[in-house]
Amino acid sequence: MKKYIMIMGALLLSVAIWTGCKKITVGFLSDDVYFVGSPFQVEKGKNGFLTSELKGDGSTVPLKIKLLKIKRKGTDQNADELYKEVPVYIYKTAFDPEVHTTLEKLNSIRELKSKPIFEFLPSGQFLFTSGTAVIPTGSQYTFDLELSNESGTKTYSNIGELDFVEAQAFSINRNTATYLQDGGATFESLPPVEITVTKTAPTGTNVVVKYVDEDGVPFNPKAGELIVRGDRPTLDSYAKFNPVLKTDTEMSLNFEIIPFPYKTIPGYGSFDIFYRIPSEFVKVSNPKASYPVNTRFNINPAIGFQLKQEGNYLVEVKIMGVKRK
Repeated sequence: MKKYIMIMGALLLSVAIWTGCKKITVGFLSDDVYFVGSPFQVEKGKNGFLTSELKGDGSTVPLKIKLLKIKRKGTDQNADELYKEVPVYIYKTAFDPEVHTTLEKLNSIRELKSKPIFEFLPSGQFLFTSGTAVIPTGSQYTFDLELSNESGTKTYSNIGELDFVEAQAFSINRNTATYLQDGGATFESLPPVEITVTKTAPTGTNVVVKYVDEDGVPFNPKAGELIVRGDRPTLDSYAKFNPVLKTDTEMSLNFEIIPFPYKTIPGYGSFDIFYRIPSEFVKVSNPKASYPVNTRFNINPAIGFQLKQEGNYLVEVKIMGVKRK
């Protein structure tokens, strides 16, 4: 019995000595941390675009996440273009269309500042500003992180990917037109209006609207070839901060904020814009045979569009089935 006790005591002493010499691991830092949703489809020009947070795969918290490098995909080249600062509006309070009804009031709640294109958050998320509009469409990047907690520090190369894509820049909500005999009461349908929206610059808040006939010849807003149709909304109805400027061929407007228009006119939908082209400036190419030859018609295009992304735009409205005189 004494021999047994002595052997057990020796074993316990050996275990105690071995345990005391071995380094005890504190915490856990996984090799398999990951992002849900990578590659991230970063929508260009979208202010406040946010990627998902890093998943620690059971790693001990708190977990410190450090961005080491963003690289052009397939290379080790640093993506310097993502680290540039660009001018963006910073809002001190939320925009309220019922309160901030003038340019002076709008400017009282915002300030143009030079800001980085992105902010890297402690959660491992990227928060992008509208400055991403300057990044070429199709640009792809990978990034490296360093993670640390109580168990130590590890580097994770190419752990996520950022792909820059075009966001939906606009929508077309209405594209109809009719013709009406001078003094008549019966509206006849024309073919659908063809609306082409072209983004002419990635930054800015200016839109040019041009009405043309089926051959691409522009109507003259300055000379009264596009007039108000009763009390229906026109482009001017949505010009809350700056006036609509009219030339011989087009109308232009600095709309200041997106989306534009940011709300509909009461009693109308789809951001409706109505004009009338008086009969002295236009003729119908193929009117109904029931109308006498040389009957004069005025034209009533009805369109609706919304710009959803910062930038300068050209909106061409081609009225099919008519020719400018």
